Amino acid sequence: MPMLDVGGVRIYYEVHGSGEPVVFLNGIFMNTASWAYQSGHLARLGYRVVLHDMRGQWNSDKPDDPDQYSLEIHAEDLRSLLDHLGIERAHIVGTSYGGEVAMLFAAKYPEYVNDLTVIASVSEIHEDLRLTALRWIEGAMSMDVRKFVLSWISDVYSERFINRYGRALVETLVERFSRGFSLTSAVHMGRAFLKMLDSPLTPLLKSIRAPTLVVSAEEDRVKPPKYSKIIASEIPNSVHVEIREAGHAVVIERPEAVNYLLTGFIHSHPIARTATAK
Repeated sequence: MPMLDVGGVRIYYEVHGSGEPVVFLNGIFMNTASWAYQSGHLARLGYRVVLHDMRGQWNSDKPDDPDQYSLEIHAEDLRSLLDHLGIERAHIVGTSYGGEVAMLFAAKYPEYVNDLTVIASVSEIHEDLRLTALRWIEGAMSMDVRKFVLSWISDVYSERFINRYGRALVETLVERFSRGFSLTSAVHMGRAFLKMLDSPLTPLLKSIRAPTLVVSAEEDRVKPPKYSKIIASEIPNSVHVEIREAGHAVVIERPEAVNYLLTGFIHSHPIARTATAK
C-alpha cells in the first residue's frame, strides 16, 4: 500500500487515472473506498484522482495522542501529500469533515486550490450539531461497534435509504467497522471537530477566492442545508445547490446527482497546464 510518512505518521493514499488532479477528502468515518462512485467516474473522464485516509482513519496510522488531531493538522497532511505527488494546483472536493478541512486548506493555502467543492459540511457548530457530535463520541467511547453504529446510523442516512436496505444495513455496517476502524481515533476526530465551537471557520470564508460549489442534502439531519447556506453566503465566488431526497451521506445515496454537479463544475474550471504538477 502506498504510504507517505508525515512526521512519523504514515498516511495511506491512492492515485487513479491521469490528467488534471481531483483531490477527495473523506468524511469523519469514511475511507478512500467511500468515494468509489465519484473516483471511478472522474478517472474514466480523464482526471487524476487522489484519495487518502486521514490520520486516524482506516489504512492510515492512528496516533494515540489526541493532540495529533485537528482540522489544521489534517490540512497540513494534505499539503504534504500534494507536495509529495508534485501537485501544485488541484480541484479540491470534501464532504462533511473533509469539506471542513478543505475550506481551511483553501483559506490557508489558496495557491493549491483551483476550485473547491464542499459537500454537506459546516463552518460553525450550533447547539443541535454539538449534541449530535457528543452522542457520536459517546458511541465510540463505548468501544462497542454495534452501539457506535447505532449512535449515528439514523443521522447519516435518510429514511428512504434505511428502508431500502432494511435491518441488513446495521449488520453490514457493524461488520465493516469491526475491521480496520479505530473507535479511539473516532473519539479524537470527533473532539477535533468540536474545536470549531471555539474556532469556527466562518470568519475565514471571505478570504477564499477559489470558485466554490457548495452542496447540501435536503434530508441531512446532521449538517442540514442551513449550514451550507451560511458557507455560500460567506465565500464570495460560490454557488449553493441542494440535492433533493438525500441524507448526510449524499455522495453514497445520490451519486449520480453528485457526479453531475461535480463533473460540470470541475469541467468549467480547467487548470492551466503549467499548474497541475511540478
